[in-house]
Amino acid sequence: MKRIQICADDYGFDTAISQGILECVDAGRISATGCMVLSPAWPDWAPALRERHGLADYGLHLDLNEFAPYAQGRSLSGWIAISYQRRLDVTALSTWVNQQLDAFESAMFAAPAFVDGHQHLHQLPLVRDALLAAVNRRYGKSCALRSTRALCWRGSKARVIAALGEDALRRGARAGGLHMNSDFAGVYDFSPAADYAQLMTAWLTSLADGGLLMTHPGRSGGTETRPDAIRPARARERAFWLSAEAGEMLASLGVQLGLCEDWPLA
Repeated sequence: MKRIQICADDYGFDTAISQGILECVDAGRISATGCMVLSPAWPDWAPALRERHGLADYGLHLDLNEFAPYAQGRSLSGWIAISYQRRLDVTALSTWVNQQLDAFESAMFAAPAFVDGHQHLHQLPLVRDALLAAVNRRYGKSCALRSTRALCWRGSKARVIAALGEDALRRGARAGGLHMNSDFAGVYDFSPAADYAQLMTAWLTSLADGGLLMTHPGRSGGTETRPDAIRPARARERAFWLSAEAGEMLASLGVQLGLCEDWPLA
């Protein structure tokens, strides 16, 4: 048997996504979710996670480019460029990170079990420094960080994501004695042509003990917050996790739902 954390990103984005994630938690198919505390829907959906204390790990899904008032319409590529050019205000970054940690604690009455980033921006230059400083100061070893490092080949998109800053984030986490997932999977193009069950079989088979599998389940339908470009993929992922096939797959592959406490030191 091996323990794999299955983490649903984007909780609190809107009603449909939050409901879909809660269904997966209640079904015992995922063991963590990252929360978007700047979404206007977050205050409505935080209580449902508090009611499910102990069923999964709940963390901060650090948001710079979705609901953040400082996003300023900057695209993902724009954030990558400005961070690598080191044109971000480090004082502002520290404020943004700490404000989101404050918002999480205020709503959940607890510290986050982990921090990751929307579209993995948490690992970018300057951003990771602000995040590491805040986590070390506020929580120490009790808060883990998401690694995007895959221990084997899982596609070019996954490799590019990791290359954007995983090594440096890991070095910083190691210096602070923080825990990170040992392996990472779940990256694909969200295409309707993708066979999600087939992808899942490959990911769960190859993931190492203490690894993390990222997923994006959600209900279909409209949104009351912002347009959601991957809504059809979310519905397909939700359908998979709520299926008998998913339960049978986890059992046949010897996968138990893991938590951050299973992660090794960086």
